Amino acid sequence: MNKIMVALMLCAASLTAAAQSGHDLQDDELHGAVKRIDAKMYEARYGLDDQLEKGDQLEHLITEYNQKEQRRQQVYLSVAEDIIFRTRYKHDGFGLTTLEHVVDNQDRVIGRTYYVYDQDHTLTEVYVEDAERQVESRLQLSHDGMGRISQRSYNDHLNNVFKREVYTYNNDGTLRKAVVYDRSKQKIQEKRWEYDEQGYPTSYTLYDYTEEEPELTITLYRRQYDSHGNWISCTEYELLGDRMLPTFTTIRTIEYF
Repeated sequence: MNKIMVALMLCAASLTAAAQSGHDLQDDELHGAVKRIDAKMYEARYGLDDQLEKGDQLEHLITEYNQKEQRRQQVYLSVAEDIIFRTRYKHDGFGLTTLEHVVDNQDRVIGRTYYVYDQDHTLTEVYVEDAERQVESRLQLSHDGMGRISQRSYNDHLNNVFKREVYTYNNDGTLRKAVVYDRSKQKIQEKRWEYDEQGYPTSYTLYDYTEEEPELTITLYRRQYDSHGNWISCTEYELLGDRMLPTFTTIRTIEYF
């Protein structure tokens, strides 16, 4: 999955560590009986009159849900509308996501993602297999007393931790800060978020300590919403001094049952 697709998914799913409950509409932070979301990402830029305009289309993602508020599938399309790959979902009797099959444009399985829960139906682990059923990576989750994710451990194919993220929350339950550590337990990044009234991030600040001189990156998000409170337009900006430089715009067409 390339960098642009990752950015599209981040903007589409929002940026909370409370995600991955296993309940799909909740994880995707959607309101109402959503049936289908057609999301297209474009380059964003200022025109000659300093007005925001869309550039070339970069990515196209379609997500479909059933009436039980579960994802049926996600389809990743090229700019020419050819299917790149699709993800199909399976659920258990409690409605929890248990398995994702990733298939190519010829319907061949090229990867699987498994979701593991404890006896309280709390998600504790996610692991990814390649086409040969070899484990590529594992994500292990710890939770606080309120059931929120307090730590994510990223493990390699040998189950060795190579990165950890530790989370801190605001009083309203939104994610405030994530501190990232490498395999030697050195702090390498710190991430901070601010939110709008709908609970979606308006800013994302990244402190990167991996270089000799720490770097600071600030990303701003500006959204428009439909009558259900779901965003239908999200423009991402990089803050350079006092100037906002647009980078991507994602447009979502949402269909309801």
